[in-house]
Amino acid sequence: MKTDIVLKTFVLNKESKTLLLRRSDSDSRRPLQWDLPGGMMDDGESLEQGAVREVLEESGIIIKDQPSVVFSKAEVASWKDQNGHHGRNVVRIYFVAYVDNTEVSLSYEHDEFVWVSLEEALEKIEYDRHKEVIEYIVTNKLEL
Repeated sequence: MKTDIVLKTFVLNKESKTLLLRRSDSDSRRPLQWDLPGGMMDDGESLEQGAVREVLEESGIIIKDQPSVVFSKAEVASWKDQNGHHGRNVVRIYFVAYVDNTEVSLSYEHDEFVWVSLEEALEKIEYDRHKEVIEYIVTNKLEL
C-alpha cells in the first residue's frame, strides 16, 4: 500500500500569528477553503526540506531556520484508485517555522492570505484534520 506524506507548516510571524492561505476556486479539493501552507513530500527530500519547499512555492516566504515538528498523525484512507486498488496510508506532519519576512507572494494555488492567531485559525479553517490539530494545540496550551 502506498504511503503519502503530507507536510503542513505553521508559519509564525513576530506577533505569533500564523499564515493561512485560501485555496483558489479552481482547486479540485476544498476550493475557497483556508489552509496551512504545505503539500506532498517529494522523493529524495527530507521532511524539513519538503516543508521549506512547500512554504516557498505557495507563499514566496523563505524559511531560514530549520522548521520543527509540532504534531504528526498517521491514518489509512480507503478508496479506489484508477487501477481499482483500495487503500492508501497518509502521514500528516505539522511543522512550525518562525519568519521575519512576512511578504507573501501567492502561487496559482491560492488567491488570498491572512495572518491570524490560532483561535482565529480555528474559525477560518473548515478541514477537520487541520482543525483537530489546532484544537489540540490550543486546548493543551502548547507553545509554538
